Amino acid sequence: MKKIYLYKPPGEEAPFLQFLKATEPKMRKKLQYGLRCLACFPEYMTEPHVKHFSIERYNRLYEYRERIRILVRVIFTLDEKGDIILLYPFVKKHDRNTMQALEASVHIIEKIRASPGSIIEYQFEQEEKG
Repeated sequence: MKKIYLYKPPGEEAPFLQFLKATEPKMRKKLQYGLRCLACFPEYMTEPHVKHFSIERYNRLYEYRERIRILVRVIFTLDEKGDIILLYPFVKKHDRNTMQALEASVHIIEKIRASPGSIIEYQFEQEEKG
């Protein structure tokens, strides 16, 4: 089973956890389930659940896709062990939202490289209690 990590800026809450708190409970459960599937089942890393970006600048990035009335996306990457690092969650309203998220994710990867301690292991219990 793969591990899932979150980017956590120093002195702040992880953006993914902030995003999760703001989503409806039904979407929250669906995201949790999908992330567990990503971690446990390699075959889940394919469309329609996951899109791999082929443009050179973004070729290390993937997009996890979920939908309940709204389109929720989470940009992530894989580390050298194949573990998942969640970078940037967002609600997709326009195509430009994806491009903005990809650019933000590239910057987050640079921050992680500069400060490897800025990622924390994702504990599913964190959001299930709240």
